[in-house]
Order: sequence, then structure tokens, then C-alpha cells
Amino acid sequence: MIEIKNLNYSIKGKQVLENINLTINDGEFAAILGPNGAGKTTLLKIILNLIKDYQGSILVDGTNIKTRPEKRIIGYLPQNETFDIDFPATARDITLMGYAGIKGLFKRFSDTDRNIADNCLRKVGLSGKESQYIGSLSGGEFQRVLLSRALISDSKYLFLDEPEASLDKQGVAGFFELLRQLNKTGKTILVVSHDINILTKYCSLLICLNRTLHFHDKAELFNSEIITNMYGEATRILEKDY
Repeated sequence: MIEIKNLNYSIKGKQVLENINLTINDGEFAAILGPNGAGKTTLLKIILNLIKDYQGSILVDGTNIKTRPEKRIIGYLPQNETFDIDFPATARDITLMGYAGIKGLFKRFSDTDRNIADNCLRKVGLSGKESQYIGSLSGGEFQRVLLSRALISDSKYLFLDEPEASLDKQGVAGFFELLRQLNKTGKTILVVSHDINILTKYCSLLICLNRTLHFHDKAELFNSEIITNMYGEATRILEKDY
């Protein structure tokens, strides 16, 4: 369980997050959505303990993340990550990079480590492409490689920041279907996204954020007052067929 209590965060006197109280139970497929500048990525990074100068508390499985951060290994796929596609790295090599925070930099990988990496690639649908160079992969395949890198820590938590940004319509649906299958295996997933329609189809908990928390329920998503509070008067919701 992730518990956020009385969270406030400011940058140079500007309030970014205000009085956030939220509980994410084990097994949720949760999403944070809201307009640009709403504090979505900031909230994600605070839970990951990448930002520390906030007020309030974050408890993960009952432990304050500031107290024992070394125990808080969470699978993380950051936003807009770029790689030199000409670099001679394989899908397995990129997946093994997820061990850097566990084993330390410049450590040699064992055959067991490689087998675990290959198993992660199998989980994301890339069995048979373990030795393929990243430059030969499609955009959707490479995004799945990054997902396998996040999975290798074997954390029960998986955080993703706008994973659909580099994918086409078909790729987005396929990627979220993969996340749903991982959720069914016991992963607690928290994703930042702008796509209301895809989130309503796949997620069990929606966290609507624009500096403050507007609601965290799914049933009231299309409540016009909530949408106006989050996005402003000029917003329309367009239905997509995924």
C-alpha cells in the first residue's frame, strides 16, 4: 500500500502540489491524469523518493520512504527516455541496465542475471529478440524493452511516466493490454498519462490532479464540473475507439 498524507511541495515559492492525501492499495492499476504543469510527474518522483524537500509523508508498505529509501526499489519507466539507436546494445543489454541500482555500476552479469533478463523480455512479448540490437527494433518493441528493464528489479510496484508518448494508436492499446496482464500477476501499477479514454478502459483507479487532488474515483470521470476544474472551460472529451 502507498499512503500519501498532507503532501505539499513548492518550487521557488510556487505551489506545485497542495494538500495531497491519497491511498493506493496493493493490486491497483492506477493512473494520474491532468493538464500540463499539473504536478503529475512531480508527484510520481516524490513517491519514488527522487524529490525529497516536500512537506508531509509518503508511506510504502507502512514505512516512510525518507527513513529507509535504500529498501524502496520500484520498477520505473521515465518520460521521454532517449537512446542512441546506433549504439551496439541488445535488448538483453538494455534490460540488464535495470540491475544497476541493485548490483552497482560496472558489475559483471552472471548467466543467472541474463536468464532473468530474458524472462523479463518474454513477459513483455519479446521472446526471440533478446540478442537483437536496439537499432533494429520498432518503436513499440523498444518501449517494451524499457518496460522489461523496469521489471527486472522484481518489485511489486511499477511506475510509468507517459509510456504512450512514443507509440501510435495501435501500439498504445497493445502496451496497456500488456500492463493489464502484468497487473493481473500482482503488480501494483501507477501510470502518468493524458489519455482519458485509454485510462478509463484499463485502469481501476484514476487520480485527477491539477496542483490539488480533485478526485480519485473512476465512476465520476465524466462529471463536467470535475473536468472543468482540472482542464478549464475550453475542454472537450473526444471518444476514441481503442
